[in-house]
Amino acid sequence: MSIMKSKLLITFAIASIFSLTANAITVESVLDSIESNNIHIKARIAEIKGKTSEIKSSNNLGDTEFGFEYQKGDNVEGNKYGFSVTQGFEWPGMYITRAKANKSKIKAAEYEFSSQKLDIMLNAKLVCLNIINANRKIKAQTDIYNNISQLYNEYEKGFKHGEISILDINKLKIELLNVKQTLDKSITERNVLIEELTAINGDIAIAGVENIVDYPVQDLKAYDIYASEAISLDPVLNYSREVANSANKETTMAKMGWLPKFSVGYKFANELGSKFNGIAVGMSLPIFSNLNKVSMAKSEQISAEYGRQDTEIEMNSAIKNDYAQAVYLRSQIYSYNSVLTDSSNIEMLEKALSGGQISLLNYLLELRYFLEAQQTLLDLEFEYNSILTKLNKYSLL
Repeated sequence: MSIMKSKLLITFAIASIFSLTANAITVESVLDSIESNNIHIKARIAEIKGKTSEIKSSNNLGDTEFGFEYQKGDNVEGNKYGFSVTQGFEWPGMYITRAKANKSKIKAAEYEFSSQKLDIMLNAKLVCLNIINANRKIKAQTDIYNNISQLYNEYEKGFKHGEISILDINKLKIELLNVKQTLDKSITERNVLIEELTAINGDIAIAGVENIVDYPVQDLKAYDIYASEAISLDPVLNYSREVANSANKETTMAKMGWLPKFSVGYKFANELGSKFNGIAVGMSLPIFSNLNKVSMAKSEQISAEYGRQDTEIEMNSAIKNDYAQAVYLRSQIYSYNSVLTDSSNIEMLEKALSGGQISLLNYLLELRYFLEAQQTLLDLEFEYNSILTKLNKYSLL
């Protein structure tokens, strides 16, 4: 009989993973949608505007004070009344220093927003990579299921003619059940990931993500480039820098807090039929209000600087670890590719089964060995692309 006339396409199931074509929807278009629709990003944009206005307002002059007094006299002396307008202000240099501190605070707030937005976009891209990984597995598992189904149909014909034993039929049934279970599990996991992506996109479904099978093109750059990008672009590190700068200016302001504050105004009075008007000038000395403020500001400055240094150390350590892992995974992918892109292994198994040199059980066991290797390669590619995404995350800013 010609059980193997319609030859298994398991070879194609493996090779097709490495020749998948691009689709209309891409990871980049998904990220564009999320940047526009993510609720947290929208909320933070509104919040940062309000926070910026609040910081700027802290350097305004105090409220202008209006005063009025009225005193009722006896019939002889008559009534007495007057009013005043007074404006207080600090030592002029305080406004200049506070403006510099506020500039750093505004930048820090902007970097804080950039950091939160980057976390959202990075998480979204990693979810996309998980979906791509699931799509690739589903495609491979679907091809394998279809091909084993084809083999089962051929064997069933042989069974009806008495050429194939019921044991072989049952073995194929079990194998089909195993592959179907794995396929169903992968589809369920992908559906969960798509729901997660929908939530990130403001609960708006993104059509076509179940068809994306190509990872975004990313290059592994030199380590020095990643280290340099992090120093200049990392929003968490830049936030720490601006917090430290602001704390430095706050220390200067605390020292200037010992300088006097002033007030100037105009007063008018009507007394006994006579009118009086003129300028009023006042000065206050911060003998008590500025106590301990300098030492507090210095402590915050030292704490902010240590925070900046700690952030930089952690960031450099993470880059070193990710880079080393990326280099290792790239070499592993190359090794697996060199073996799995060679279709002769599967062809030899098919010929051995067709020629009766191996049993169906041995064929399935040997086939599973190569399919597990294919699964390992898919996992390696997913891990590699995930780490590359983390290393290249500043492109999402």
